[in-house]
Amino acid sequence: MSARPRVSGGSKAPARHDPRRGYARRGRQLPILPIAALALAAIIAFFGLQSLRLGAPGERIAVTGQGDHRSEGAALQYSSVPPASGPHWNAVAPWGISTTPVRDEIAVHNLEHGGVVVSHNLIAQADLDRLRGLLTSYPRDRYGQVKLLIRPYDGIPAGTFVLTAWGWKQSFTSYDEAAVRAFMDAHLNKCCENVP
Repeated sequence: MSARPRVSGGSKAPARHDPRRGYARRGRQLPILPIAALALAAIIAFFGLQSLRLGAPGERIAVTGQGDHRSEGAALQYSSVPPASGPHWNAVAPWGISTTPVRDEIAVHNLEHGGVVVSHNLIAQADLDRLRGLLTSYPRDRYGQVKLLIRPYDGIPAGTFVLTAWGWKQSFTSYDEAAVRAFMDAHLNKCCENVP
């Protein structure tokens, strides 16, 4: 029979490593990597869904041309009437009401700046006055503006108006306060270039 070596000083023999003990300790630890990956995926999904603005008022239009600034005079084509995105000229129309038509190539750049464009064709004066009232009833942004452009537009049926924002549009045959404000609230200042 072999004798165990004695440790001097009266202390006990060195403890042996018990693999079951280490396993039990590891089993109680939280799996940090999978939890972190799950949290990151949830954050990405949240912000991805926010950018889609699912359930927002209006019709979702495929987005093209973000940051695609062309020289003034370049011939451009759009996938919707009035356009809700696409390549555009470098120029931007002044915010507010225009009594003369504003070209699509310019109005689209206003959309890219986070604006809403109202295109109207021979609508009732009372409806036009209500649309004009939006310019004073919405708070100004950090640049001191309400990014709303109201323009006459003969590319839509007479007696109608269309609200467009970058990637969104909604048509109206008469002014509907709740629907117009819902569109404005959902889309005003939500796009792409945070500039005046």
